[in-house]
Amino acid sequence: MVVLSVDPVEAKGELKLYSCPKYLCQQVEWALFEILKTNIDLIWNVQNIAPSTMSTNLIWKGPMSLGSRIVSVLSKWPKIRLEIIQENSEKNYAERYCLSPNLGIFRADMNTLGETVINESRLKAALQRSRIEEEPFEVELAFLLGTPWDEDLEPFRKSQQNTTVKWISKTG
Repeated sequence: MVVLSVDPVEAKGELKLYSCPKYLCQQVEWALFEILKTNIDLIWNVQNIAPSTMSTNLIWKGPMSLGSRIVSVLSKWPKIRLEIIQENSEKNYAERYCLSPNLGIFRADMNTLGETVINESRLKAALQRSRIEEEPFEVELAFLLGTPWDEDLEPFRKSQQNTTVKWISKTG
């Protein structure tokens, strides 16, 4: 795991890249360099449950928009699975982003307990969609909570529980 700080520091977050094809690892590092404007040397681990893929983690401190910029750029490559948690600040909820090859990007606000926060307008829209599409509201609610993404990512989360972590700090 690599830890770094990017000015201005408004938020803290973590990128958990669960699976990345080996042939994309260098491009991912270059993309992160472009976003972070600093050299990083990610520590890549073999992802045992997805042949020919690697995993890595990155912890950062930086601007509020950093999590969304990272997921936006990395979502352009197929076959990448990741999760980004950006901690809450005095002004904003925490954010969670998930990326799955089959599902695309999921984004949600989170409270201080790590629970997904769904605002009124999204709930109303989900209720209306369930009526129009004549499907149970529970299906729409599952998408609002990110359940399909959690189901896709959970085996990858479990596979990383025994990963060795190396902390690197950038100063100055």
